Amino acid sequence: MAKVMGTLASKKPSQGSKVSGIVVKRNFNYHIMTPSDLSNYTELAVSTVTQRQSISYNAPLSLLTYYLTQLSGDIEHTDVNDKPALKVFKHITVIHEPALSMVTMEWVANAVNDMYADAVLSVILRVSSDPNAQKVVPAPPVTYQVYTERLTKLLRDMFGESSISRTVKGDKLIVQVDGKTAKIFTDTLEVECEDDENLHQMVSTAVTRLHQALNPLPDT
Repeated sequence: MAKVMGTLASKKPSQGSKVSGIVVKRNFNYHIMTPSDLSNYTELAVSTVTQRQSISYNAPLSLLTYYLTQLSGDIEHTDVNDKPALKVFKHITVIHEPALSMVTMEWVANAVNDMYADAVLSVILRVSSDPNAQKVVPAPPVTYQVYTERLTKLLRDMFGESSISRTVKGDKLIVQVDGKTAKIFTDTLEVECEDDENLHQMVSTAVTRLHQALNPLPDT
């Protein structure tokens, strides 16, 4: 038998609910607690390990971005200490250091992030070592206007010609299916649909995946 302690014990569990935590054995007694409570009830502490790995890299960052986009549609451009960087899978940071001819990967070590880091590393090594990979010229991103037109065509193919309409300003698409309505704000890619969760999910997926595939730029 184990005793629940700390944060986990602050709320009485209902019948059939799951309790998730760390089991600690002390003096023949078992206790279940969250990792954040370890230092409060034991002499143990939780540490975070940040992994850092540098890889030789002579190609442009735009080329690496192109290949990483094939791996994950979740790519974020950022800066780390005034150096251009990419955030991949939301947890793997790839810092480009052209003066040193290398890129540096940083991530908080855990089972999932380590798996993501291995995948990102394989892409970096391929781009940096394969001459054929470096011959690829990424296609220029399409404009916001073209993205909106292609999204309209995609939605009409999915739901029918008469199901899609656009506002006068052209910054909002309306999808109407079986009396249910979904609104797409094309400037922010936000989808609103209070009538049907399945319709909301279908439209949101179409909007996001097309945006990731085309990577549109705002009109200037």
